[in-house]
Amino acid sequence: MFENSAPADEYFGRMKMSFLGMNNTFRDAAISSGDHTTDPRIAHKVALAEDALDAWAKKYPRDPQLARTYFLASIAQRKIWIQANQQRAWTYLNQLEQRFADTYFGSLVKKNLEIGFTEHYYALPVACAMPATTVTTTGDVSTAYATPVPAATSTALFTYPAMPSPDPSETSPAPGLKAQILPQACVPSVTSVVQKASGN
Repeated sequence: MFENSAPADEYFGRMKMSFLGMNNTFRDAAISSGDHTTDPRIAHKVALAEDALDAWAKKYPRDPQLARTYFLASIAQRKIWIQANQQRAWTYLNQLEQRFADTYFGSLVKKNLEIGFTEHYYALPVACAMPATTVTTTGDVSTAYATPVPAATSTALFTYPAMPSPDPSETSPAPGLKAQILPQACVPSVTSVVQKASGN
């Protein structure tokens, strides 16, 4: 067992992290995420720990301490509702089941995978529908929806009608794996705003 283990004072990845540092980073990220998060700061910290984990696993693929760190990484990744992080969580769970099945963490993961794993992440935002009423400009006064305002504030007139929020969609990309894709609010098209502002 010790022949396969990394020395306690060896550090990995760009941030030169020990396996204890990786474990602490993943634990802290899971706590900071609450129920779930898309905070890029948390995702960045997890990515740095992942970089160290990948370097460690490449150099010491049979290190028994890897099982615990993969397990902690999977928990942290599951709470980050970004597609890439959700996919990493799925990868870690499968690595635990396949490579560390005889460990405590491998047995925990096996039970979870038998139930099934669902990824959660947000869809890419789409452009809002164009408003039916156009903005017209006469002299130094802009009019939209029959409401005159000074020209200096006319850009605020490019409002878009409220659209009903679509329901989350679900897919099954692999056996035992589901993905729940959550919608995001639409965003105004920059091109359409520029065209309206120029009168085109």
